[in-house]
Amino acid sequence: MPDPISAVVPAFNEGETIAAVIAYLSRAPEVAEVIVVDNNSTDDTAAVATAAGARVVTETRQGMGHAFKAGVAAARHDWVMKVDADLERFGPELVTRLAGARAPGIGLVKGAWQDPGDDMPMTRLLVQPAVAALCPSLSTLTAPNSGIYLMDRSRIAHTELRGNYAVDLDAMLRMAWAGHGVTEVDIGQIENDKRNPAHYSAMAHEIMRFFLDCARDRPEASPPPF
Repeated sequence: MPDPISAVVPAFNEGETIAAVIAYLSRAPEVAEVIVVDNNSTDDTAAVATAAGARVVTETRQGMGHAFKAGVAAARHDWVMKVDADLERFGPELVTRLAGARAPGIGLVKGAWQDPGDDMPMTRLLVQPAVAALCPSLSTLTAPNSGIYLMDRSRIAHTELRGNYAVDLDAMLRMAWAGHGVTEVDIGQIENDKRNPAHYSAMAHEIMRFFLDCARDRPEASPPPF
């Protein structure tokens, strides 16, 4: 029988959607528990999540990275799935596809999707080139910065994960550098809300700082080729 999964949902002011997300995840036979990390919400996110059957964890340090780490630490199972608080936008096969991609030697499964209205400039122009330089074994991934994935937390020092926007990249690189397989599975199509340049600018600055730190601290003795 496959190992059970703890689903972690970082949430900030998601009172309107969180119950549907919890219901979505709870219907999946692979998911043994749903953890909602309330990240200083000012609405009724925590109360709605509790009523919907999730275990609610509070993280007062603001930011996706802090929220995710709190959820990973609270999980009862080593296989942890990170999902968005608007998961109802995705097709019903998401959990099954991620869980089904686990195999011997695989420590992390990335979920890749297509958005017809977004050509993923952050991925194409920054993340893919930097990831390929830092860890060539990951150069074939189409969505290396995907925030929806499944990982075995026992294989990395998850309490040391860095970053806010960059936490997902940190988990992936740590897993690969530790010698564990990272794979990718198609989870369908999503149409994200249109993102303005300010959003991409803030994200790019943080991710670039993260990559520079990785270039300095990565385990290989030789410098990266950039």
